[in-house]
Amino acid sequence: MTTTVKRLILTNNEKQQIRGLLNEIIKEPEMANQYSFMEKAVLYAQELPRSIRKEFYDFKRREEFSALLISSNPVLADGAGPTPSRHIELDDDYRLNDANILHGLYGSLLGEGIGFTSQRGGSLYNNIVPFPGYSETANSSAGSVLDFGFHVEDAFHPARPEYLGLACMRNDERAATIISSIDGINLSTEEIQVLFEARFKIPHNPIHSTSDIIEENAQTILFGHSDAPYVKINAATLNIEEYHGIERQALEKLLYHFSENRIALVLEPADCVFIDNYRCVHARDSFKANYGDNARWLSRVVFASSLRKSRAMRNSVGTRAINA
Repeated sequence: MTTTVKRLILTNNEKQQIRGLLNEIIKEPEMANQYSFMEKAVLYAQELPRSIRKEFYDFKRREEFSALLISSNPVLADGAGPTPSRHIELDDDYRLNDANILHGLYGSLLGEGIGFTSQRGGSLYNNIVPFPGYSETANSSAGSVLDFGFHVEDAFHPARPEYLGLACMRNDERAATIISSIDGINLSTEEIQVLFEARFKIPHNPIHSTSDIIEENAQTILFGHSDAPYVKINAATLNIEEYHGIERQALEKLLYHFSENRIALVLEPADCVFIDNYRCVHARDSFKANYGDNARWLSRVVFASSLRKSRAMRNSVGTRAINA
């Protein structure tokens, strides 16, 4: 098994320090605004316990683990409240709760929170909730009846994030988040070479309403170093029948590797998980959604190591919303 998760369970001392920091942040009303908060999250994150900061730095720098899961976080003491029945992050008065804030602090140890203009108006925080009207929509984060296949988050976009962060507010259905790492992939030299060539289509998922400024039809699947490649793929929208010969052979071996190395994480309320979006794909199997106040509810934020890399695709220095 090449997919590995580093699990952190906070000590009482760490929880006390984190809770004290959250209380300080929450005293400032503007910090409940997602955009105001994210501009200061990097600064506040340096006040997290050094032991936690070390774990995040090692995760980022060493690339040994597929994901970092932090449990027993001192948040949601009174629960998350009713699961939203719409995209509340689009409301002008949308306010972050303490789990959202801690999620952003942790993620800021890995990079800068970003959004996409094609995804809920560039919102940084995106709530993942099953909606009845989308129950059978393929490859939708609001779906539930159908499997959501393996994919790298925002794989189609050249400014895709390095890290995907999920915070669990509620998961009574015990629906699992599936992850699988490319680490240890066994490909021939020819197969590796073809996957490094711009021969493949990587479409966007329904959550993106793109303006067609990104070339989706001629992309590479692998990038980085050939000895330990990074991956970008959207197997959820991949039509394997479009490929033949060495292309299809390489894709089939890659998909088989992901299937054989998948692990399931059943997130608990107050859990935060960060997935290496360069080395891992993730998915979600079908589940029976509760719907209503007790439906499964995750919050998602993605993080990029640098905002400068996407400057040509952002309308201003100040915005974190990348054009798509």
